[in-house]
Amino acid sequence: MATIELDKKDRKILSILQRQAHIPNSELAEQVHLSPSTCLRRVRRLEELGVIRGYVALLDKDKIGRSLCVFVRVKLDHKSRADVERFEQEVLKYPEVTECHVVMGEDDFLLKIMVADLNEFQKFLLDHLTAIPGLSTVISSAVLRQVKSTTELPV
Repeated sequence: MATIELDKKDRKILSILQRQAHIPNSELAEQVHLSPSTCLRRVRRLEELGVIRGYVALLDKDKIGRSLCVFVRVKLDHKSRADVERFEQEVLKYPEVTECHVVMGEDDFLLKIMVADLNEFQKFLLDHLTAIPGLSTVISSAVLRQVKSTTELPV
């Protein structure tokens, strides 16, 4: 996939929108020293090019009852394309799995799972995750304290 050429104004727009997605266009334009119409055209262009994929609301995990974050390393018995695809399709079914990464090294997948507490995690692990055929190893690490969390990418 080709990288999109971004100038300083585009980068500034992206930086601001990552922190304040609902900023009024007039304020955004003022902050990046553009006219509102020019700023809006740039934002629309970034959306059309897929640089801006969408806008989201970031939720407080504690206030919605998803306080426990667990990272799970998974190793498959076999690594055929069919086995990998089957595992990927299975984890897509579970909203508790907020991230699933195919990784290099000793493990095959790294999952980020958000649940209410250890009891809920144990139930998820036993009823769903370890029920997926073809797992060799499942290693869990519960997060004690989060030092940094951001959705912002350096632009």
